[in-house]
Amino acid sequence: MARKLRAVPATLAGPHPHSPMATEQWSTRMISSLIRAGERLAGQRDPRLNQGLRLAVLEGLLSAAPYLLLYWLLASLFEDTLQGWSVVWLALGMLACLAARITVGALGTPLIFTGAYAMMANARLRLVDHLQKLPLGWFATTNSGVISAQVTSDLAMVEHLWSHFLGVFALSLAELGFILLLLFWLEPVLACTVLVMLPLAALAIHVAIRKTLRHADHMLITSNRTQAALQEYIQGIAVIRNFGRFGSALQRLNRALDEQHSAMVSIELKPAVWVGLFGLVIEAGFILMVLLGCDLLLNGQMSIQHLIIFTVLAWPLYRKSIDLGFSVLLLRFGHRALSRTEQLLNQQPMPEPARPRSPEHFDIELRNVRFSYAEREAPVIKGLSCHLAAGTLTALVGPSGAGKSTMAHLVARLWDIDSGQLRIGGIEALDIDSNYLQKHISMVFQDVTLFSGTVLDNLLVGKPDASEQEVIHAACQAHAHTFIEALPDGYATRIGEGGGWLSGGERQRLSIARALLKNSPILLLDEATSSVDPSSEAAIQRGLDALVRDRTVLVIAHRLHNIQHADQILVMDRGRIVEQGRHDELLARQGLYARLWNRQSQARNWHLHTCPPLRRAMLSAARVLVWMESHHVHIDQKSLDCSRYAT
Repeated sequence: MARKLRAVPATLAGPHPHSPMATEQWSTRMISSLIRAGERLAGQRDPRLNQGLRLAVLEGLLSAAPYLLLYWLLASLFEDTLQGWSVVWLALGMLACLAARITVGALGTPLIFTGAYAMMANARLRLVDHLQKLPLGWFATTNSGVISAQVTSDLAMVEHLWSHFLGVFALSLAELGFILLLLFWLEPVLACTVLVMLPLAALAIHVAIRKTLRHADHMLITSNRTQAALQEYIQGIAVIRNFGRFGSALQRLNRALDEQHSAMVSIELKPAVWVGLFGLVIEAGFILMVLLGCDLLLNGQMSIQHLIIFTVLAWPLYRKSIDLGFSVLLLRFGHRALSRTEQLLNQQPMPEPARPRSPEHFDIELRNVRFSYAEREAPVIKGLSCHLAAGTLTALVGPSGAGKSTMAHLVARLWDIDSGQLRIGGIEALDIDSNYLQKHISMVFQDVTLFSGTVLDNLLVGKPDASEQEVIHAACQAHAHTFIEALPDGYATRIGEGGGWLSGGERQRLSIARALLKNSPILLLDEATSSVDPSSEAAIQRGLDALVRDRTVLVIAHRLHNIQHADQILVMDRGRIVEQGRHDELLARQGLYARLWNRQSQARNWHLHTCPPLRRAMLSAARVLVWMESHHVHIDQKSLDCSRYAT
């Protein structure tokens, strides 16, 4: 049934805005946009992904090639020109296409998977590296569970789309385009009936996409909130169990789960009508094409054989168009997840100097420094000025909320000051590379952070290339070596998430040993011995006394007897330094430091037996609690009113 290629009408010379060709161009642009967004996130495009997508297009063409062979087979059957050798050649051609398709798929699919996984791995590494450079103020206003979800869940969705979907989408586009060209070659007028319904189909899928995207952000937000609530519940399970707050904690988690459920139902139901309409319009277009073909048949403009061949070849076009339309929804959803992740990368990091300078010595000077945690909040540090000479020990004391920890964080440049100057070695802190600065500062926080892994892993965070002798020496200085050796596997003992298998004092000593091993010229200690017993505190204090030589040390202390021999003591109150001097000088002034010292001295000399009524009351309360626990008596939390005991 040989036939001449008809001239395509002038109106079809270029792709109609809603034609299949235009739809393919739009889909191709969307894929390119998705890849470019991922490229910005990953830093570069993996060449394996490009190679895999090209092979996917080739696989799509090879998948569609049998339709052309099917046309020749059906044409030969209807014209009764089919011969034995023709069947053999057609069969061999189809087998060759199948073999080529399998070969190309076997080569291309691994390239797409490895390229996608490599790019997403780079994206995660870039995000983590970027998060390290963000100011602490951003973390203070952003839930850690939400950040974790964006780095993990959102990127996992994009990773799945890239690895499992991009190749299939490119293959389908190529196959669809080949079939479409074949239909226009067979019967341009009949093929143009596709254009009649495509504008309505494009409108339906466009509305479906808009409704999907309208709820996509809400669904992702609720999903991240659920993950954050679950993380908070798991991390706080000990406190929840201790205070019997399972009901309220579960209520918060259930509320997050209900919000996520509602969001997921909405994102499925809201566009459902338009998605169904899209499929209905596409299938109606196929019916319209068949009806028009029958009309041409009745008018003698088309043979029954020609109509059957066209219908057989057109059916895959409509089915793949429906599949492609549904796939577009997933692509747009993944694109939105990628955009949300890009927002993390667009957060402004702490500024770095264009020409960084390195200090030759490590004294610390603050001049009229002001700082607040948010622009509209009252300043926490108010015009603070002080000087910490290199190789000296400076103690920072004061009542709770005075700004002591904030000042230490400013020195470590975990926050940037609002105004004033922070100089290290006579150089403005903003002119020192942040990585260089962090390498030369060791800090022990009051709230210890340990990582899951072994004891040795946590110690080597301070100095990855440290020798065994250096590690043991630092552990001995921190009075940690004895308890480490008593662990089942010594330094190779795994300590659980956050060091949960260790006591508070043991975690504190590991944190101190880690800082000692780093051996930095600046050492910041934020109540470093708050969680250790008195005997360990004395041993650690001796180790710290040896360590502070030739270092600039800032110690935040609540136990004033530990810092009597400091080179200088800074007394803070309400964000200002109100007193400064040595221990004896400050006592002689009879100011805030003297009052704090006298108060702690009285507390240290206080014993329970000095207050018999209080002792008897505490013993009676203890007996009552033991009896209630043994008899499983439940205490109604709401019935407890302690206001009358307030002083």
